[in-house]
Amino acid sequence: MRAKGNQAVIRLLLVDDHTLFRESLRRLLESEPGVEISGDFATTEDALAALQEGLTFDAALIDYELQGPGNIDGLELVRRLRVLQPEARVLMVTAGMGTVELVRAVKELNAGIFLKTEPTVELMLAIQRTAQGERWISSRASVAMLVSGEMVAPPERQGGGKLSAREARVLRGVLEGQSNKEIGAELEMTESAVKAVLQKLFEWAGVRSRSQLVRYAIEAQIEPR
Repeated sequence: MRAKGNQAVIRLLLVDDHTLFRESLRRLLESEPGVEISGDFATTEDALAALQEGLTFDAALIDYELQGPGNIDGLELVRRLRVLQPEARVLMVTAGMGTVELVRAVKELNAGIFLKTEPTVELMLAIQRTAQGERWISSRASVAMLVSGEMVAPPERQGGGKLSAREARVLRGVLEGQSNKEIGAELEMTESAVKAVLQKLFEWAGVRSRSQLVRYAIEAQIEPR
């Protein structure tokens, strides 16, 4: 990030083949005082050419569903971007991704995920966190796409040992977007009992909220069948 007066400015790279969405997004982001657009491109071909010529940025917003002439898919673009700039901070913007693609984006390519259905205020937070080096994963809906099966094995606690079957099932309920009431009904537990297990999971993961627990579990522990 560079400084503009007393304020840090995040330089963004935008790649999206939908002109209306990309231009609307650019106008929205340019209205934010702490954001500057380094470049916006409709094709991966043009984006890669600009990067090879020395274009610099703090965070890249890349559409997953890139189509048409001059485009490779978003995941392949991230892979090539990693060759040019290994430490590049990337947020993939998508209307929806399959489980395999999500796992590849997050675990193999170290990219964040932001859904196009998320509110604008969440996008700005995601951009800020991404520019700071964090990996943002939208907690709304993206979780349901990722968790299509069960955990291969119960994850280990930070202090060693395994999660109990009940703790693992409550965790999976959280990942699937279930409420405490829904989890309790399925496991024949009271809501207060679910809350108690959830508190243990917060302590296990070293987090304070459901959304933080979701991101921790996705990034570090959950594998689809």
